[in-house]
Amino acid sequence: MKRIVFIALIAISLVGCHTNKKEININPVIAVDNKEVKYQLTTDDLLEEKDANDASFDINNVEQSSSLLKGKTFYWLGSSVTYGHESEGNSMVEYVAALSGATCYKDAISGTTLLTDNSNVKSGEKSYTSRLTNSEIFDKNATIDGFICQISTNDCTPGNVSKKGIISEGYDSFDLKTTLGGVEYIISYVNKTWHCPIYFYSGAYFKDGKDMSKRENNNPPGSNYSALIKDVYDIAIKWIKNDVDVKLIDLYNDAQFNATASDSYYNWAMKDPIHPKKAGYLQWWSPYIISALEKAII
Repeated sequence: MKRIVFIALIAISLVGCHTNKKEININPVIAVDNKEVKYQLTTDDLLEEKDANDASFDINNVEQSSSLLKGKTFYWLGSSVTYGHESEGNSMVEYVAALSGATCYKDAISGTTLLTDNSNVKSGEKSYTSRLTNSEIFDKNATIDGFICQISTNDCTPGNVSKKGIISEGYDSFDLKTTLGGVEYIISYVNKTWHCPIYFYSGAYFKDGKDMSKRENNNPPGSNYSALIKDVYDIAIKWIKNDVDVKLIDLYNDAQFNATASDSYYNWAMKDPIHPKKAGYLQWWSPYIISALEKAII
């Protein structure tokens, strides 16, 4: 009888330990409630009144609103979308800062890649990893609240997609000649240098095809970009398991975000399926990104 009671007590103790064990959330995607996003989309009936790059959408005309990001500092690394290639050099970086009161610095050059194979300047000395390592824009000794990196469409073109590579097994050695090696290097470098949350963001949804009015693109095709986003998702999970704070701001796969823009608005606010104009950044993309960052820091 005593032996039976003793075994029972051990069983109860083990069950209790299992029940009280805290589970780690390893979903890296920031779940944004689109009902809470402060979108400012121009209504369809007013689209013909002005171009989406009109001066009225300039940074100096933006009114700051209350935000949890005020006083926070973010570094941004990317290519044409982070630069503002089709919006006169202003992107979500400047609009997030103007709308929220955050301080933002960007190192962004159009056409550059996450991979560094030195096949040309933009995949060599101007690549993401090369600029991160040698950046004169990012203060290596600063304390920052987050590092934000663009998931580059340039790595998904027909000429680069074969260089995607694989996710490494460890946390110390990465093949920088590949896209995924570049992603992991960025995570490792940022974590060691600033030890801050790391965010990767994707662009809005587009599918394979040639008709921009239907949100289609063929260079790169949407299927290539979608696959890369999934790979970054898997990499983020790997690093979260190693106690590194990596998150995704996934505009591409948020159906509600993409549905917020009517087809008419989309074709007005976007130069092409990859690059927003000023109004697209100001009214559509930036409010979503602000909400995602606010949710992440709560």
